[in-house]
Amino acid sequence: MKKIIAILVCVVMAVALFAACAPKEEPAAESPAAEEPAAEEPAAEEPAAEEPAAEEPAAEEEPAAEGEYAKDLQIGFYADAADSYYQIINDAMQGISDMNDLNWTIDYQIGQSTADEQLTAVENYIQSGYDAIIVIQNNPNTTSECIAKCKDAGIPYFGACHTFADQPNAADAAGSSCYDFITAGKYAGEDAMARGVTKIINIEGVLGQGTAGAQSLGLLQAYEDAGKSLGGFSAQEIAEQKDSLKLDGTQDVEIVFWASGNWMAEPAQSAMTDAITSLGADGFDGVYVHNNPMTEGVIAAMEEAGLNADDYWIGSCNGREMSWGWVENGEITMDVNQAASLEGSTLFQMINGYFTGQEYRKFVHPYLTPYNVDNIADVKASLVPVTDVAAFLEGYANDSFVTDINDPKFIDQAGFGAIADAADADNADDAGEDAAE
Repeated sequence: MKKIIAILVCVVMAVALFAACAPKEEPAAESPAAEEPAAEEPAAEEPAAEEPAAEEPAAEEEPAAEGEYAKDLQIGFYADAADSYYQIINDAMQGISDMNDLNWTIDYQIGQSTADEQLTAVENYIQSGYDAIIVIQNNPNTTSECIAKCKDAGIPYFGACHTFADQPNAADAAGSSCYDFITAGKYAGEDAMARGVTKIINIEGVLGQGTAGAQSLGLLQAYEDAGKSLGGFSAQEIAEQKDSLKLDGTQDVEIVFWASGNWMAEPAQSAMTDAITSLGADGFDGVYVHNNPMTEGVIAAMEEAGLNADDYWIGSCNGREMSWGWVENGEITMDVNQAASLEGSTLFQMINGYFTGQEYRKFVHPYLTPYNVDNIADVKASLVPVTDVAAFLEGYANDSFVTDINDPKFIDQAGFGAIADAADADNADDAGEDAAE
């Protein structure tokens, strides 16, 4: 009996012990609730799920990248005279616009080489509400007035072909593209000097015109820089005063005949005929002709006079495709590739940069490439098409040659930097005075 009682007591104690232990397992039973935060972890990750929203600003910037081109522009383009060179600039700009499916309308107008026409054309463009205005100037002083009118109207002014850096408000222009004609002349002078040329007929485009004067200056500076005597005068003096100066007889080189060919073949042929008649076949050993159309006239005049071009140094500037053949055949000695088409692409980039807010170089010289009878085979592939606009546009699209105005081959025009710095300083002073008030 005692054993039975003892066994019952043990059973009761075991049950009690089991019941006392049961509550200690409740936390384990509730562990799923304790794990609920882990189950809610996806909610904690929600910010990561929202990352696309954080990237939305970047997505919104895509139109700016897409808008690297200004889609619709009305542009007034005034040229001081009828010239195939100027037409090529217009055609190249329009061609680049078309190849990029842009709606650029260029109103190209041609003047009769008067300052009044330039001013009137700009006023009419402003009155018509054009987005931008390009001008091939008659003279820098008139350009200064045109820049002021455009600034007042809030319309960007772009200059082509000729510099106006000496004007006090030059830096108010939105851009300027023109070749460095002094350097072009130097290339010719260096080549002539290397070949022993001392008596030169100089056929300028227009006597006294800035571009023509710059080429003549460069030609003479090449000799001057090499220490050659110019007969008691500087290259600058001779380029400006021409044959009105009486040289002192010590000259190592001399311009023996000055003439204007008006940038055209026929008047240049007439001028060359006069020079040959005046000097005789032995009165000169070189001819510097400032562009290719006039060079055509010079070649014709020499052929008509029975002179062999191989017996003379003949240098030019333009570097049109026909000139590549002349140099290859020895009809002329040298030339400088100065592509009007490249001026067109330069202006396109400036105008596009202005309207899309992209940084761009405002006042530049496109690059020049000299070539002669000795190196034409080596450099021909690098020459930029001039008159063949279709070939230029194909090369532009394929990066066959440098067209980016930010490339170091393009150089800054002299004069604009100092003017712009002065303008910035004045603006800063004005801002300081306003703040003080």
